[in-house]
Amino acid sequence: GVMAIPDKRLTKDGYEQTFQTNHLGHFALTATLLPQLASNARVINVSSAGHQIAGKNGLELDNLNGEREYGPWSSYGLSKLENILFTNELQKRAATSDKYSNLTAFSLHPGAVQTDLSRYLIGEEKFKSMKENGFASWKDKVLMEGLAKFVKTVEEGASTQIYLAASGGVGAKEMAGKYFCDGKVTQ
Repeated sequence: GVMAIPDKRLTKDGYEQTFQTNHLGHFALTATLLPQLASNARVINVSSAGHQIAGKNGLELDNLNGEREYGPWSSYGLSKLENILFTNELQKRAATSDKYSNLTAFSLHPGAVQTDLSRYLIGEEKFKSMKENGFASWKDKVLMEGLAKFVKTVEEGASTQIYLAASGGVGAKEMAGKYFCDGKVTQ
């Protein structure tokens, strides 16, 4: 995924990069695999609490690709809202389908996780240099190591995804289509 790309970037397909990477990718993968899935499959979409910064207007169908306006954080928030809305619609359609009535779809917030997602926050070149060469200054070291204490490890961040994929307790219909954080249904 991507987060807070500072400037609007179009992919070679002509889509705004955040929209394509964070939403269209989920959608296309699910649509491609759906005919191959078992009738009782679980579809799990990683979203984010960042959906709350989607903007006061929520999903703007006339601005999905940043046609009217682009903002690094609002674009990220919208892409994460799109994940949740797609998951909800998939669950709704599955429930009324003969073939997929036992399919369950979930979306989740993994938490703040130690991944490369922050590369746009500090700059791609600086991020790459820090990964390859270590910290350039003691300030970078103190800041980054201090921040690391407040974020989840990759394993901790994946725990809700693994829970949703493997737990016998989440297959129940009343859990279908729900949004999870830290292994629990949340808003």
